[in-house]
Amino acid sequence: MWRADLEGSNLLQSPYDPDEDPSDEDLWFLPGPPDEDDASDTPWPIAPRSMSLDPTVWLEAERAQYRALLATAQAVERYAERLRHFPQQVKERFALATVSAVLRSEGVWLGPERIALYQALRIATGDTARDLSRASWAMRRLMARPVQGGGPTDGAHHFLGRTHQTDAQDLPGEGRPTGFELEAIGQDWSDTVASLHTAHPLTRAAYAFAQWRAHDITPWDELLEPTIAAVILGREGLGDVATFLPLADSHRFDRHGLTDNAGGAQARLEVFFTAIRQGALNANMELERLADWRARAERVTSHLSGRTPGALIETMTKYPIASVELVSEDTECSRPSARRNLNIFADLDLVREVTGQDRYRFWAAQL
Repeated sequence: MWRADLEGSNLLQSPYDPDEDPSDEDLWFLPGPPDEDDASDTPWPIAPRSMSLDPTVWLEAERAQYRALLATAQAVERYAERLRHFPQQVKERFALATVSAVLRSEGVWLGPERIALYQALRIATGDTARDLSRASWAMRRLMARPVQGGGPTDGAHHFLGRTHQTDAQDLPGEGRPTGFELEAIGQDWSDTVASLHTAHPLTRAAYAFAQWRAHDITPWDELLEPTIAAVILGREGLGDVATFLPLADSHRFDRHGLTDNAGGAQARLEVFFTAIRQGALNANMELERLADWRARAERVTSHLSGRTPGALIETMTKYPIASVELVSEDTECSRPSARRNLNIFADLDLVREVTGQDRYRFWAAQL
């Protein structure tokens, strides 16, 4: 029934309504007020922690790691200077070693010679076809000349080869962005990396790797794509002689706290600098072995007549593996002459046959 109170307001009340409002104690189904001490809280105070992907944090980490940055930059410069005294094709040796090292960190055991044979013959079994295809993609990116508009930050979908027409079902891995989704994510990644433009190129390359993983451009268990993008970005300032930074075997950029925000930016830079520095040192030692091999080959073949032996030495210095057809084309000699000189070099322990078969044979320098 309706009744009017003293203030003149109307209240609707039924015979079943209580005379007074229920107290808070009767509302048992509602959560109570938060306790002052939560059981999940740590018994000690925690200092506020900055996000390790914040550009300002990475700039501070670069200043803290300046000794490691300086040592790494010097090793890379020595590698680039040493590389200038060799043919351009010798870079393929270090590209093969880098790709093989990254795949091995994923648990895929493909040696440089196996990848080189796939590059030449395109022969692969069913269990290795996908990994060799990924290795071939990485080799094309590492050996490409640095041109305007062709780097990772100039379009992730073009860099990865995932066009708008690519069907997601044709790509390995789950949750892999393609098409316009990849274009948007890649643009955001490029803008984020560009925000660290005041940092050293090596620091920016490490930051690009961390941001690539944070943007989920590649499935988490695959390291090839973000690593290749990082070693290409880090080559800035080296000119056309070095199109990428060599990576040493048994090193990977996501070790010791590089996943998520664990470890902080300093730990990320320390691991990145160590891997690149060791890769440059190993590449310098490989160039030293190539120089020694070339001197030894010139000495033990000095009694041979004709121009083909000298030209063959240069060919085997350039390429990690060579076939009779490649030697014939590079030395401008006939195929029988190329085959005969390869057999002579094998008898002198200068080259070795790497396929172990009678047809489609390939040779490599015996360093």
